[in-house]
This record gives sequence, C-alpha cells and structure tokens, in this order.
Amino acid sequence: MAEVTDSIYRDKVKALSLSKRLLLAVSIILTIFLGFTAFSLNNAFKASYDVTQHKQLKNHIYMLLTAAEFTESGTINMPASLAEPAFSTPNSGLYAQIVNQTNTVWQSGSLLGRALTLPNIQRQQQQHELLYKIDSGSEKLLNLAYSVTWENSKGQEYDFTLHVSQDLKATQQANNEFRLNLWYWLGGTGLGLLLIQILILRWSLRPLSDVADDLQAIENGAENRLSQNYPTELNQLTRNINTLLDQEQSRRQRYKNALADLAHSIKTPLAVLQNELNPNRGELSHKRETDTQLEQIIKSIDYQLQRAATEGRTTLQAPVAISELINKITASLDKVYREKQVKYQSKLDTALTLSADEGDMYELFGNILENAYKYCTSKVNAGIMSDEEHITFYVDNDGAGIPQAAQADILKRGKRMDTQTEGQGLGLAIASDIVDAYQGKISLGNSQLGGACFIITLPKR
Repeated sequence: MAEVTDSIYRDKVKALSLSKRLLLAVSIILTIFLGFTAFSLNNAFKASYDVTQHKQLKNHIYMLLTAAEFTESGTINMPASLAEPAFSTPNSGLYAQIVNQTNTVWQSGSLLGRALTLPNIQRQQQQHELLYKIDSGSEKLLNLAYSVTWENSKGQEYDFTLHVSQDLKATQQANNEFRLNLWYWLGGTGLGLLLIQILILRWSLRPLSDVADDLQAIENGAENRLSQNYPTELNQLTRNINTLLDQEQSRRQRYKNALADLAHSIKTPLAVLQNELNPNRGELSHKRETDTQLEQIIKSIDYQLQRAATEGRTTLQAPVAISELINKITASLDKVYREKQVKYQSKLDTALTLSADEGDMYELFGNILENAYKYCTSKVNAGIMSDEEHITFYVDNDGAGIPQAAQADILKRGKRMDTQTEGQGLGLAIASDIVDAYQGKISLGNSQLGGACFIITLPKR
C-alpha cells in the first residue's frame, strides 16, 4: 500500500508544470527566508529592548543615588518627591527600595501597601549589580539590584542595596506589538514578492508557451514551421524541431513524387505488355518484348523505392566515418573489377565524420565509385576536402568521360530512370536524389585523368 501511495505521489509531482514547480520552489524558499528573517529580527528587537530596559533601570539607580543623603550614623534621607513621578504614584509599575543588610531603609511611594521580596547583594560577593526577574503573582517584574558602600568621616562603612523594579507588562506589550507589525510587514512583503515572482515566471516562461502554441498551430495545419522569434536558449531546440519538420515534409514529398513517377514510368511498359498480349503477335517476339518491358518495370520500381527510402539529412543520426566507409566500398569494387586491374588512389581524412544515415552514404558513394570503376580505363582517384560546415568528395577516372550535352540531363534532379542518359544506368540518378535529400550539391568538374570527375558537397550537420 505504501509503494502504491509513493507511486501516486511521484506521478503527481512529475505531472506538475514548470511554472508550478518553480512557483512551489520559490514559495518554499521565500517562506523559509521570511521565517528566518522574522526570527532574527524578533530576537534582535528583544535583545535591543532588554539592553534599553537595563540602561533605564540603571539611570533610575543613578537618580536615586543623586537624591539620597547619607548621614554619619549610616542612615539615608530621601526627598519627598523624586525626578521620576512614577516612583510617587501607587502601583505605577515602577518601584524602588533601599535596603541594608537587615532592613528596608526606604521604599518609593509606588510601593504603598505592597511588599517585594528582594535578595540582598553582599559586598563580599564582589558583584555590585544584578539583573533578574521577579514573579509576584499578579505581575512579573524586572529588577535591577545595585550595591553601594557608604563610608562616613570616621571611616565606618555601611552597605546598602538599591533595587529598582519595572513591570514587564509594557515590555511584553511592546514585544507583541512589534511581533504583530513584523508579521504584517513581512507577510505583505512576502505576498508582494510572490506576486512579482509569478509575473516574472509568466514572462520568463512565455516563450515555452509560444512554442507550445506554434506546435499546436502546426498540428492543426495552420503553420508549417516554428517561428524564429525565440530567446537564445530555445534557438537550438526550435532549430532542431524545424529541421525535423522540414525532413518530414521532404520525406512526404519524396514519397508523393516517387509514387507519381512510378505510376508514370510503368504506364508505357504496361501499355506495351497489353499490346503484346494480342494473340496475333508471334510467340518469340512476344516473349522478348514482354521480358524487356518487365525488366523495365522492375527497374522503375527499384529506383522509385530507393528514392522514397532515402533518409535525408537529420541532426539526430550518429556520425559516419566517411574514410572507413569508402575504403570498404573500394575494397569490394577491387574484387568485382579485378580483371581491369584498376589503380585506385585516395586522399582521405580518417578522422572525418558526417551526421547521416550509413545506408544512404553507402548508396551514394557506392554508386559514384562504381560508376568510376565501370567506365575508367585503368585509374580512379578519390579524395575528401572539408571546412567548418561542409565536406567535399571528389572522384575522377581516366575513361572517356561524359559528353557536354549529356551532363545537364545526367544530374538533373527528379530525372526519371527511363529517360536517363544511355549507359549511365540508375546509379547517378539515385546519387543525385540522395544528395538532394541531404541539401547538398553534386556537379561535374574537370578530371586530371581525362575522364569524368564527380564533385559532391554535403553539410556536416
């Protein structure tokens, strides 16, 4: 049961949106901070107020010492009224007493009808001042005891202890008022900060909401891509999403074009087959023509399926080691064309990689290299050059080359295989479609060996 409860709790936590998570975290941190601030300020105020009370009581002690007249016999005479009126007002909350070692020699008018049990501070204790609290039942008092020694002209010493007590109700009331005001201010400040934080979070997370809205618009068919008006932190994300969307649209378009081209390319062979099924045709010529048209249909289907299956450029694919792949292809071609004894030379960077589908690269470089091996006389050269954004692959041979008039058609994108230049087959058409899918470029250049030189440029990412 506990495991089920924990699982439900974890699911609820995972379901929280980013804004709710941030708001929850900020609320917890803000609550802890304000609580710690309130605790610190309350203790600071209490300590400061205690110091102030202590100073006030000591000032009252000094006032009493100033007003007191010590006689030669060791008695004390106090005036009828003191500078502090509260000492003369009964039950005013401010009280004073002067005691010797045995008796109370004087007490203020505020103690009329009352008696306080106060400790006596002996001189031998070497402690002339003591601050403590007194619980008299009906009220709590803060008392300051201060011991003095009076020496008359004969050298006789008399010990006295002055006590000044103050009711703690005022102190408690001041503390309560401060604590209440403190919570009011901190609570209001906390709510204000929380509101500001909510506004900041809504403003900061607005780009994510915009991304979600744009994705919804794409899903509804209202848009084709995400807009580019996003913060820097989201540029990589939106760029990758747009790349995926472009790849998906390109793939769908290839499927659509491949099906249309397939239907168009087999229309004529099917019409010929239908005509060949005419019983008036001779059996031998009928079989030859039928085989020819069936072979044409099979080639058309193979070609269009290859076009549709091309993966195309994507940033989510693992990098392919180009030099290793080319070496595997040329090793196979050396075996296939062993009788020609082709002299193959290459300039390849073993560390060079390309983010692409490995099958597409096999098909692309395999077709180009096979074409070079097939139509060369005895030599094939290949190499790769690269910069920060692109790689350029070239392969040339010492064959007869491609006529200038045929070069435009042989590299034309979307050129159907049934109209390809004679002798070149499907390889170059498939290679051209793969380069197109990867947003690259394929062209013909001047070969140093005298034959055809194919140049392929592809983006690294």
